[in-house]
Amino acid sequence: MPNLRSRPLLWLTAAALLMVTTDLGRAVFSTNDEVRFAVLGQDILAGGSWIFPQLNGTIYHNKPPLLAWLVALASWPAGHVSQLTAALPSALAGLGVALMIYALGRRLFGAAAGWFAALVAITTQGFFVHARLPMPDILLTLFITIALAMFWPMWRGRPGAWWVGFYGFTAAAFWAKGPAGLLPLAVALAYVLTSRRPGAWRDLRLAHGLALFLLLIAPWWIREALSDHAQVRNVVVVDYLFWYLPSNLGAAALAAPAQHVFGILFPWVLVVPAALARAVTVARKERGEERDGILFLLVWAAVLLVFVGISQQQRVRYYLPLVAPVSLLIGWWTAAALTRRAPARGIPWRAYAAAGGVLGALTAVFVVVRPEWFRKLEETAPSSIGEVVVIVAALALMLAAVVYGMRWNRLAQAFGVAWVASAVLVAGSYHWQIERRNAAFDYSRLRAEIRTELHDPPLVAASGVQELPFVFYFERRVVAAQTAADVRRALAQNSGTVAILSDAAIASWGDQPRLTLLLHDRLAYRPISVVGYAPVP
Repeated sequence: MPNLRSRPLLWLTAAALLMVTTDLGRAVFSTNDEVRFAVLGQDILAGGSWIFPQLNGTIYHNKPPLLAWLVALASWPAGHVSQLTAALPSALAGLGVALMIYALGRRLFGAAAGWFAALVAITTQGFFVHARLPMPDILLTLFITIALAMFWPMWRGRPGAWWVGFYGFTAAAFWAKGPAGLLPLAVALAYVLTSRRPGAWRDLRLAHGLALFLLLIAPWWIREALSDHAQVRNVVVVDYLFWYLPSNLGAAALAAPAQHVFGILFPWVLVVPAALARAVTVARKERGEERDGILFLLVWAAVLLVFVGISQQQRVRYYLPLVAPVSLLIGWWTAAALTRRAPARGIPWRAYAAAGGVLGALTAVFVVVRPEWFRKLEETAPSSIGEVVVIVAALALMLAAVVYGMRWNRLAQAFGVAWVASAVLVAGSYHWQIERRNAAFDYSRLRAEIRTELHDPPLVAASGVQELPFVFYFERRVVAAQTAADVRRALAQNSGTVAILSDAAIASWGDQPRLTLLLHDRLAYRPISVVGYAPVP
């Protein structure tokens, strides 16, 4: 590792740029979620409204349009949205996350801790993947991290208008992803309650801060008030409330958070039990600024985990904001090796045994309840011996370096090897995975084949497959059909058009004499059919 006193910010920026630009713009957007804001940005560039951008012909209300605006701005010089320009705002947000983690770690525990923490963050699987997707989660993570970086000096009573930054960036988090942007406020309230420091509520400036927050998000509500009232009610009640409220605490609901946390923090999740065990010990038995900083990170991570974990809707990306506090804890734990004797205290086998046992049990439950998980696993599994060798070797090297460092009290010295191995692991895994995904979701090839075979008929409907990728890659509106009647109606109303249907959807409808098979192909790992409509003579 380079000398931490010699331009650490320059070295970190170079490493972060390397991690966010590797394979940037190469991945095909294969789901509605991945391509949604790219389509909104394209609508804006095509002459649509910046205030009311449309998604496939309908004004989009579900999330604030901040990311759509950023995609449009990044794509403005080219005049159209591409895979690269759509991902640029996320890549820049990823760079910002790395720099903010460094700055906050430096403030909490010193330059070495900030350095280690930022390097951990940029080589987690969650960071690496989402810095390349035009989705609001890494933008949300950036604003949450900045807001809580502003909260810390505010809570410590340091001079300056820190409260303006805290509530201002909490509002920015709202503009990134709606109510999820309130998480910094939840963390701050939980920490104030936990710390029990006299005067903490006064330092929080809650009345003034909430007034500023409401003022900054008011344009969003004014925008909604000027829209369809039924749509506004649907967004507020369904998407912002009932979408997240827990309704089922069954086995799958309990197992999913553990699976998602593991995926987001991999491979550094493997050192979390050791870092967490040490952090809990310090938080319980010691006093001082270091203990306060550790407690802050523990509360931060716990609040995020609780609020996201109890949500009815579970997605891996919802856990992305955990990267910041967990990376900071690992950074502190690693940096302690530079200043303390035997900070790791050996390998906490009991913590690893407990964590492994819980994760194994929950995985077994998840597999039983959700057997379709195996199909997704097949899509991401290595497809060649070379891939397996590189991935296994990188993971083994990382673990060996960490274990050596913990065992012989040389954790900081072994970090460089562990970091290089983790970078190779996440970058290599992603590179090979998108090669397979791009081949399976090759919309450009399918469009070229339809043009050749069917003289480029306008696509009008899709069923059994996600429609928004077709909107983006085929550059036209697409009806999301649910039934055979929907498909027939869409085709009948648009002469000369075609629909793309999964073979599974066609099979479930039975015989459909007016739907004529025009082309058969594969997309998204399954067979599809391009059909036309044969009117009654």
